[in-house]
Amino acid sequence: MEFSKRLKELRKENGYTQKSISEMLGIKQPPYQRWESGKSMPTAANLELLAKTFNVSVSYLLGETDVKDSYEIVEIMEQLNKPRQKETINFAKNKLIEQNEENKIIQLHNSLIAYEVEEEQSLSAGRGEAYTDEYGKEIVYWDKYVKHDRAVVIKGNSMEPAYHYGQIALIRYQSCVDIDGDIYAVDDVDRGLAYIKAVYVEEDYIRLVSLNDDIDFEGSRLFPDILLPRDENTRIIGKVIEAFTPIEKV
Repeated sequence: MEFSKRLKELRKENGYTQKSISEMLGIKQPPYQRWESGKSMPTAANLELLAKTFNVSVSYLLGETDVKDSYEIVEIMEQLNKPRQKETINFAKNKLIEQNEENKIIQLHNSLIAYEVEEEQSLSAGRGEAYTDEYGKEIVYWDKYVKHDRAVVIKGNSMEPAYHYGQIALIRYQSCVDIDGDIYAVDDVDRGLAYIKAVYVEEDYIRLVSLNDDIDFEGSRLFPDILLPRDENTRIIGKVIEAFTPIEKV
């Protein structure tokens, strides 16, 4: 079962609302909603908190194993003496190494898809990234094909943990926001800046929200919301439909 479906199932089984779970984790509701919709993943720390809240393992939460299997493994390990426990752990480590090597071989044999990325353009996952009207193209590769209109590099870390510095954002042209909280590429025409943010449409403003909730030593958010006026100087470039880390072509 996918993480997003398992998370939703566990929340309902335990009688929680999205709002109550968000408050228990100390985060805002929109980031949690994106976890359940499969649009982003929680940090390792939040995964631990979720697992503790639902009284399950992180592996089960991620859909990597069944609860019954987890209990069986623990029971078996507890019955083994120390030398055999060590042998079992070493055996499991060797199997993991074998699996990782097999995955590398499979990946090398898969056909990589070429993506044209705009060299001089970038989307800020921070406080805004300047752009130019003139740009070239560079080719990067990924093992998945996604239909899109533009491919642009992400700079900054305000959209962690869902979007990382140096990833390629794939954008599909869309001039309006259909669902508040979805991720869009936004052009601040007046200042010549471009952003990748969660976007909320308000009466007089477009609110750009970062996913990264980190705070400074004074308790202030490192990446506060950005308000852009709802006029001709604020342009929705399109929806960010995917982001990936390029694969080096061997």
